[in-house]
Amino acid sequence: PEFGVVESIELVDFMCHEKTVVNLTPRLNFITGQNGSGKSAILTALMVALGGKVSVTNRATSLKDLIRGGKSTAIVRIRLRNRGSEAYCPETYGQTIVIERQLSSSGSASSYKITNGDTRAVVSRKKEDVVNITDHMGIQVDNPINMLSQDAAREFLATTNPGSMYMFFLKGTQLFQLSEDLESVRLAIARAESSIERKKEVLPEMRAEKKRWEQHYEDMRQARDLSARLNSLGQQMAWALVEEAEADVGQVDEEIELHAKKVALVDEKIESENAAIEEIEQEVRRIHEQVENQLAQVTPLQDERSAPASTVEEIKSQLRVYKQTEIEINAEARRIRERIDSLNKEIDAERARLQETDQAGKERHRSTIASLEETIKDEEARIAQLQSEQQEYEQRSRSLSDNKSGYIRAVDKAKTIVSRTRSNLDDLKRQTANRLNAFGRGIPEALALIKKAKWRGMQPIGPIGDCIKLRDRRWAPVIETTLDKSLNAFLVDSHADRVALDGIFRRVGCQSRIIICNPELFDYSAGEPSADYLTILRALDISNEVVKRQLINLNRIEQVILVEQRALGDRIMSSNNGSFPRNVVACLSIDGYSVGSRSGGLSTQAMNLVRQSS
Repeated sequence: PEFGVVESIELVDFMCHEKTVVNLTPRLNFITGQNGSGKSAILTALMVALGGKVSVTNRATSLKDLIRGGKSTAIVRIRLRNRGSEAYCPETYGQTIVIERQLSSSGSASSYKITNGDTRAVVSRKKEDVVNITDHMGIQVDNPINMLSQDAAREFLATTNPGSMYMFFLKGTQLFQLSEDLESVRLAIARAESSIERKKEVLPEMRAEKKRWEQHYEDMRQARDLSARLNSLGQQMAWALVEEAEADVGQVDEEIELHAKKVALVDEKIESENAAIEEIEQEVRRIHEQVENQLAQVTPLQDERSAPASTVEEIKSQLRVYKQTEIEINAEARRIRERIDSLNKEIDAERARLQETDQAGKERHRSTIASLEETIKDEEARIAQLQSEQQEYEQRSRSLSDNKSGYIRAVDKAKTIVSRTRSNLDDLKRQTANRLNAFGRGIPEALALIKKAKWRGMQPIGPIGDCIKLRDRRWAPVIETTLDKSLNAFLVDSHADRVALDGIFRRVGCQSRIIICNPELFDYSAGEPSADYLTILRALDISNEVVKRQLINLNRIEQVILVEQRALGDRIMSSNNGSFPRNVVACLSIDGYSVGSRSGGLSTQAMNLVRQSS
């Protein structure tokens, strides 16, 4: 074997072993030793290391009871071969998988460690991975056929109870586990269908609530966009006003500069006029000095009467010229002073006007800016309020999104179940269209190919259920449960025909069982019970005698009796001095119970009835 072979088992402080390593060969191994030497402990260690429950070992009631006396921990380590084309994830686990389980006396849960035997790297510490490995390798720890403990073997050899033997058969073939799994699936489907109905009831309300929140979210998003746009427009307006104010200030600055230039020109002109006045005043003083000098010269001449009259007249004429010149100069000086006063007044008026204009402009800009600042404050307060509401709505939106995600997951799960249910409904519809579809996929196609093919022995017969009719529909659940695995089977009488039929099944996707049978029509009447009892055989019309014999061989339908009341079944099954009547192996009630026990006394066990399609 390339995989699934236990190469070695190592026990450390496990039961009576202090440290033991057992190397095993690929096929058959014998472990011998005296009583109490620890032979069964090796099998127990193998079961525990591969994930088995302590109750299966029949050696202890808890894991800590398997720890060697005086020790706090125990370790069980096994090496599994993992080679060949069917190896389990060889790129991860390597060609040898080492599974180690550590037990603790402190009461804490045991721990697993899965190691790559080639690289010694720890791959996993989960029990689920141990289960996946054993399932892939076909190692069934709880299956008594795979691992039969000493106590279980003793019980198996000592018992003669058919019920116990049949339960051993069910566990060994995993039919018991399959039946429990099927019942769990049925319960899960029922819960899922109930959950779907509940979800469907609240789904319209949830959709309406979702739509309302989506609309609310859209309103909030638009409000947020409007708030952002308002903020942007407020900033643009503020900057526009600043630009306008800056433009006005620039214009005022230009006017001030222009008037400053005018004032400078006036100042220059005043200085020029002052210089001219100074020159005129100097000329006036010079003329006064000349007049004084002339007068000083005239006084001595008056004493001298002898000066000619023409000289006196000339001097008087000259004086008059000088006086006229002085008057003109004084008039020009007054005119210049008046012009200077006028210019000073204009300058003062211009300065006052400029100061007034500048002050009014500044006041106007201050008023405008104050108004804008007040508007901006109001908008900022509104924006803060909207942001607070937005945060509240976003929080509620996140909560709704979380609820929405949960509902979506539930709806997705419900959709999956609905899809599976619809698939089952489609199967039922196909079965309604062609009753052969009830026995599995591909049955009609397989029957068509069977008729065309050539066979070494008899033509395959099947499905078996197609050859059977119920005389009383009330017994359908019980009989269908009893014959469940045989109803879709086909019968052939040679291995070669079985291979050929299996090839046809593969082509059409049919998964029916193929049974190799002996078509001999033997006499079964000697094995039937009293005619007073209704057996499964007597409750059926079987159109094919070969099919009838095979159901007798497989299901013992001629010796399983049917009763309508459990109390009647109890009386019948103990009527033969406390034992079953002659040629009766089982008793089934119409409500799905198996009645009677080989060991004596009253016994009633519920059957896992198959679900009947409506």
